[in-house]
Amino acid sequence: MVTTICRSCNAFCPIEVTIGQGFATNVAGNRNAPLFGGYTCPKGRALADLHRHPDRLMQSLKKQRDGSFIPISNDDLIGELAERLGVIIGRHGPRAVAAYLSGGVIEQPAASALMISFLEAIGSPMLFSASTIDQPGMTIGYALHGRWAGGRVRPENRDVFVIVGGNPINSKQYLPQNPGAQIKQMRRAGGKLVVIDPRRTETARLADIHLQPIPGEDPTILAGLIHLIIREGGTDRNFIERNATGFTALTKAVAPFTPDYVANRAGISANDLQRMAQVLIEARTGDVALGTGPSMATRGILSSYLALCVNTLRGFWAAEGDDAMHPSVLLPPRTFRAQPIPPYPAWGFGEKTRIGGFEPTPAGMPLAALPGEILMPGEGQVRALFLHGGALQSWPQHNRTEEALKALDLLVIHDVVLSPTAQLADFVIATKMQFELPAITVLNEIIANSGHAGYGTADPYAFCGPALVAPPQDADLMESWQTYYRVARHMGLPLKLTNWRAASDAKPALDMDREPSTMAIYELMCAGSAVPLDEVRRHPNGHVFEEMRSTVQPPEPGCPHRLQLADRDMLRELARVAREDPAAWRGIDARFTFQLIPGRMQNATNTFLKARGTLRWPYNPAFLHPSDIADLGIVAGDEVRITSRHGTVRAIVEEDAGLRRKVVALMHGFGTSRPDDDPRTHGTNVNHLTAWSDDFEEHTGMPRMGALPVSIAPSDNAASLCEPS
Repeated sequence: MVTTICRSCNAFCPIEVTIGQGFATNVAGNRNAPLFGGYTCPKGRALADLHRHPDRLMQSLKKQRDGSFIPISNDDLIGELAERLGVIIGRHGPRAVAAYLSGGVIEQPAASALMISFLEAIGSPMLFSASTIDQPGMTIGYALHGRWAGGRVRPENRDVFVIVGGNPINSKQYLPQNPGAQIKQMRRAGGKLVVIDPRRTETARLADIHLQPIPGEDPTILAGLIHLIIREGGTDRNFIERNATGFTALTKAVAPFTPDYVANRAGISANDLQRMAQVLIEARTGDVALGTGPSMATRGILSSYLALCVNTLRGFWAAEGDDAMHPSVLLPPRTFRAQPIPPYPAWGFGEKTRIGGFEPTPAGMPLAALPGEILMPGEGQVRALFLHGGALQSWPQHNRTEEALKALDLLVIHDVVLSPTAQLADFVIATKMQFELPAITVLNEIIANSGHAGYGTADPYAFCGPALVAPPQDADLMESWQTYYRVARHMGLPLKLTNWRAASDAKPALDMDREPSTMAIYELMCAGSAVPLDEVRRHPNGHVFEEMRSTVQPPEPGCPHRLQLADRDMLRELARVAREDPAAWRGIDARFTFQLIPGRMQNATNTFLKARGTLRWPYNPAFLHPSDIADLGIVAGDEVRITSRHGTVRAIVEEDAGLRRKVVALMHGFGTSRPDDDPRTHGTNVNHLTAWSDDFEEHTGMPRMGALPVSIAPSDNAASLCEPS
């Protein structure tokens, strides 16, 4: 029995792994590890099976002219990549090479550091990530509002926790260490959980108050809560006077969002809204946090901003003398102070894209521009792309994504199977899987340090440990970071290690003659860490370094900084919300009578390889309220066609009595390139229903991916062909 951490998501749950004959044979939660209580989810417990998946690639692949693939050795792969990249850069310049980071780097954190280092070495600014189609409002909202140098209130100290459009039981966001236990602990201590979600999720079932609004009305509800908090005298006036500006303008901006207006528009009870506001007013401490739901439904930046305003109006930030959240272990020490960090640029900096005139934001380069940057000829056209993530199953407007990927001169993907996206690539780099890689929790500290409140441990916990097993015999696999190091070495490029959302401003030069180990890369990523990496490695169960706990210090004398409650752009957008016709904005009419919301499954991680036998169904059902199923004249298990203004897909319906009427919940990360493929075999790809041009956010380009108007009709195959497996 050996110990490590699960890297299926950012929770990094400690696990025990049974090894037999060089293979992982069983995975269980590590009850000897601190904080998690032995918890791990079905994805973690399925890791041993994933490593032995029959479709796993044991060697990298090269595409032939006829579209077939042949194996290629890693040495030959590196040589060919270096040669082709050299030609592309020589003819078209470094901007012609781009890269995309997604969840695939969770288990390989050195990959992001080396990828960025490689792009900097060739002089390309074209780094994209999932951040601009997931929750860009999280970091952009902080830029507009400002941050609190003391951090957020620790989970166990919250009198109230409001979750808008999130489901931590599945996603682990905000409550990554055994989320169910954390919620129960908070409630036993007298805290209240409030959930705003059209679906009665696993988290909503534990809530004291659950509002089920019409999808997309999160800004309306948040503005209504602000209206009530101000009207009922529930603001912390002392906190506001010391630390914020814009109160009068915000008060005027939310005046139209009365309880009756919000209730009628959002489809909730005015009494429930008032009850929720009263819970917030009576709470001494708390937090308001957004999941991906409000972001997918558009106006995610506005929703994120308004949630921060609620926290500031109530003074829901860590106070002087409180224990701080997210103290450093693997990053340099932080000082927490009970004072604002003022707003900083949210846009208007960096190179504009040729497509849409988008600019970088704190969330990164806008992915919305990348397909067009590939397809539009001319100077600066992207001609080569490195992918970490299944673009065909995660990027909006599938057909445009496919067109763009096929148009590239060079497409390279890191993958463990020949996934739908990998089938389009020129080279598929067969990578090691997580038990074959050293493990470290530094990525969570980097994310938390950047202002993303959803991940990282509240306590000074860290883990670093070795790989558990060697790759299968005769396999020729690489770690993703080695691709960038070896190609750079082949091209004669020196690399200086740069970390995405860097732990340190220092950029140490890598030895290009002697390839470093992964652990050596980790040591460079953790330069100046609060606790030496060797000390962290001494603890096979991970460790809470009590000496690293931090107390929120008093503000600096005469601190002039203020949080901004009345950002001009946000109040202008809120005014547009108040003036608009809600039905026209939703796009609901006689044809499109349903709204689609995407989501996650507990037993599957987005586009990642899915373990056999862990899912109740081998596909992603389209969940509907039983009465809606009956109205369609079908039964659970039948096939339907779901149509948006942008496309049509086949799906299998199942009942969810906890779902709001006229809403369909369809989980993302499934399906193929062809919308007519059998959904019972492959699942349904929601991105056949979306379009980049649909109600996109002007700064990030993120389109409507939730609250999507659709129609649902029985298909020709509307008779159950099989039972759930």
